[in-house]
Amino acid sequence: MKLKELLLTTEVTVPSVVADENVTMITLDSRKVSPGSLFVAIKGFSSDGHSFIQKALDAGAVAVVTERSVSGIDPTLILVNKAGDNRELLSRISAVFFSSPWKEMKTVGITGTNGKTSTAHILRWIMEKRGIQTGIMGTVGHIAGGKEIPASVTTPDSLDVARYMRLMVDSGDRSCVMEVSSHALALCRVKSVRFDVTLFTNISQDHLDFHSTMEEYLNSKKKIFSLTKQDGVKIVGTYSPGWPLVKDAITFGERAGDTYRIRNISVELSGSSFLLCTEDGEFPVTVQAPGRFNVYNAAGAIAAAVQLGVSIEEAVQAVRSFSGVPGRMERVNCGQKYLVAVDYAHTPDALERVLKQGSLLAENKLIVVFGCGGDRDNRKRPLMGRIAVDNADLVFVTSDNPRTEDPSAIITDILAGIQEKYNPVVEQDRATAIRSAINAAAEGDVVIIAGKGHEDYQILGVEKVHFDDREQARIALADMGYTCAL
Repeated sequence: MKLKELLLTTEVTVPSVVADENVTMITLDSRKVSPGSLFVAIKGFSSDGHSFIQKALDAGAVAVVTERSVSGIDPTLILVNKAGDNRELLSRISAVFFSSPWKEMKTVGITGTNGKTSTAHILRWIMEKRGIQTGIMGTVGHIAGGKEIPASVTTPDSLDVARYMRLMVDSGDRSCVMEVSSHALALCRVKSVRFDVTLFTNISQDHLDFHSTMEEYLNSKKKIFSLTKQDGVKIVGTYSPGWPLVKDAITFGERAGDTYRIRNISVELSGSSFLLCTEDGEFPVTVQAPGRFNVYNAAGAIAAAVQLGVSIEEAVQAVRSFSGVPGRMERVNCGQKYLVAVDYAHTPDALERVLKQGSLLAENKLIVVFGCGGDRDNRKRPLMGRIAVDNADLVFVTSDNPRTEDPSAIITDILAGIQEKYNPVVEQDRATAIRSAINAAAEGDVVIIAGKGHEDYQILGVEKVHFDDREQARIALADMGYTCAL
């Protein structure tokens, strides 16, 4: 594509000397530049792409789009974005370069503090069972054309969003389900994308290190509704406090006025069931994944599937065979007579939800192992400490992903929310904490290992080291004499 065509809808003036240059790829990473690339310089949180302009040109970039004037470099190769926001520009030109693939398939964008991953995977399951090949982008990984793509963030940058969606279309996917994070909405990663269905699960405290206030956080989340296609549908979950009033939205929850009303919830170790009431009738729903939250996730997914043309009967039938998402109340079963489950819960609301669910399943003690991430919102740490001791019988406070923070300082923040009358076990080494919790369990107990879920690593400093809660639980159980596949 010619450079002038790529930048036609932007506020960038393209010098005639480079206007007809053929752009073969776009990148915001100077290390990925090759001859024919257009390099978009973005000021990030830890580095500034403007520092690597010469490196990009030396590697063969046809030009560089900058957010400000740059001296000492051939001015015909420096294209200044007068609007000054290269994140938004990247979103626009990515759409042009990859021919807006969201126009060629049904698309669903799911946001919310909790439940995005499970809702997305249940919806994809329904679509696939209906014979509709469906791609997905989200926390536990992306899938395009049936092939898995590792994920480092929930929603990738706008360039990769457009690239993966184009790959989906070209690989035969007829629909795409995408988890949309608040970061993605705030940083223009999906600003050019349009969705047939936008779905809001819930809102609770998280990411206040980035958004500063809950109001700012909620406003970022609500941006997803502006991305709904003209004939698209907005869906809002009303089962959790703080849900937004959205004009013309359909709703799901336990209120009498909800479009999809949930009633008669039953939760057991083997799964969950409920009655979904609509204007078309009442439909009994069962899902193999345990946990009350999976009731809400399944209801949201069914509502979205119906809006995409799947009959509610077909959606309900498909949900019956859905067995769960990796790291979401995922059972570790080696034949022991108590439940060990790994869950991604890493916010106050999510931890409270999973512990309340665990208490319903426990015949005796509820045991929890958890920590908090470093370089993230430290205000939620004491809240999570209080929630843990308020809901569990035995609490192990440990390390999560400390990143560049001192793990003991993070634990101190957690303990600040725990009154002296409680006596949590503090064990900084996560593997030892998991082992100790499992060793403390007896028949009828429930052990919840919270915070990391599907992750198979810990971030220590700036380094990722292999660590998998499920693997550590199996090792502990195997050492106790149970038969576990390691």
